[in-house]
Amino acid sequence: MSKKQFWISTLLSSLTMATMMSGLISGVKMGFSAEWPPVWGQSFLMAWPFALFLNLTVLPQIRNFAAWLCRPKEAVAVVESE
Repeated sequence: MSKKQFWISTLLSSLTMATMMSGLISGVKMGFSAEWPPVWGQSFLMAWPFALFLNLTVLPQIRNFAAWLCRPKEAVAVVESE
């Protein structure tokens, strides 16, 4: 993955997750009424920096862990026998 693709992917995924989760959680907690959109906006402004930070720090570790869990069993047997 190129650096440009990494940064675009990181920004877009954190933007998407912050938008969806802040909207859903604030809507469920207070109801989807006329007062909800401004609260969603405030929630989003707090959520996006955290989502971006987690996307840059925790997500790479999760990807590595998922790759480790999904590695072929033959590779595991070869590593263990050495």
